[in-house]
Amino acid sequence: MEEPSNPMTITGVLSFGRRMELEDLIALVEERLLPFNRFRMRIDRPESRGARWVPDEAFDIREHIIPTELPHPGGHEGLERLVSDLMSQPLSFERSPWTFHLVQDVDDEIATAFVARLHHVIGDGIGLMHVLLSICDERFDPATLPGGALAPRRSPRAALPARLARTVRNAAGETRDLLMHPRRMLDRLGAFGGGIGALGGLLAMPRDSDTVFKGSASPRKQAAWTRPIDLEGIKRIGRATDSKVNDVLLAAATGAVRRYLVARGDSVDAVDFRVVVPFNVRPLERAFELGNAFSLVFLALPVGILDPIERLRVLKQRMDALKGSQQPAVVYGILNGIGVAPDWGHQFVLDLFSAKASAVVTNVPGPTEPLHMGGAPIRELMFWVPQAGDIGLGLSILSYDGAVRVGVAADAAYAPAPRPLVDAFELEFDALAAQFGALR
Repeated sequence: MEEPSNPMTITGVLSFGRRMELEDLIALVEERLLPFNRFRMRIDRPESRGARWVPDEAFDIREHIIPTELPHPGGHEGLERLVSDLMSQPLSFERSPWTFHLVQDVDDEIATAFVARLHHVIGDGIGLMHVLLSICDERFDPATLPGGALAPRRSPRAALPARLARTVRNAAGETRDLLMHPRRMLDRLGAFGGGIGALGGLLAMPRDSDTVFKGSASPRKQAAWTRPIDLEGIKRIGRATDSKVNDVLLAAATGAVRRYLVARGDSVDAVDFRVVVPFNVRPLERAFELGNAFSLVFLALPVGILDPIERLRVLKQRMDALKGSQQPAVVYGILNGIGVAPDWGHQFVLDLFSAKASAVVTNVPGPTEPLHMGGAPIRELMFWVPQAGDIGLGLSILSYDGAVRVGVAADAAYAPAPRPLVDAFELEFDALAAQFGALR
């Protein structure tokens, strides 16, 4: 899925309340991160179907941990500019595809921060969050480090429930048929039902409406993130509406997109604005194996609904329907199936997915308590999900220590400044929270 306009790189920021020197960070990474062998490996022949992980014989940690100057004017704005600049640059496959960029003296509260960049091929959000937690002082345990495991002992799908695993296998087979023998596959879609029906429904799903977020993606990305939002306030809204935290945040994201489009003078009536939502299929006890074990669902945000409570109700209804459907298993099968398809088949699926969605939205639950690294308290955690194809908007939701932050990654070709989207999200949440007394 790697393309010049959309590198498959996860970008994150960790901010500390106490200064962490370069040598301290290097020592910590050597002790706690490098035992995960994936961080000392590179990809051999990344452009071929025979790509594989191999030890990086020339590994040099100082090529991965890089002191970096904070751009003008410094502070939070400078940190956002640094994240944007780095997010726009692909990682090299000539070495292990990750870097930490260390910056000092961000503002009065943040003594040190580092911008972490990790290629998605290393792992997905759940796996990488597990790694992050395992290197924190409170969670670090040398006895649990994976040591010499260079690859998962078994495929992640082997641990899936039998019915789901069968659907995945069937969908992977159907995808191979679709890509290798399109006419044969189309003849079979008449048998609507089960995995075939879900695949047919996905193929028949119309393109997303032409909004400002549809077009041709560019290599230039812009990043911003919200102030901390009280997690208990979100839970209070959820209890009052029989909704989950994810439902409330997705409803606020829907309202933010609506506000942004309306402010531009764009119509939101009868607009299809779908988002791709990653769906974890890996058992949590196997997160240390890294790699990718996720599916996707396509969720239509009800941006045409004015009332925020009704918007939340409809959003929850749609999300519940997706959770009970076979779409996650079918898409997981597709993602497995394209691995054995010809190169044009990869592009076919990528174009198919990006035509049917305008954004990627992901929610990763982080630690509930404050954590430290090398004795330095972590003040802030944030990350940005990569997009794919011509999708140019990413919304990343992360909870940490009783607060939620939302990161916006916007393609400069679609939204040159992401701050209005961040402001719209905060206004939307405040409007929703005010109705339930959930403001702090």
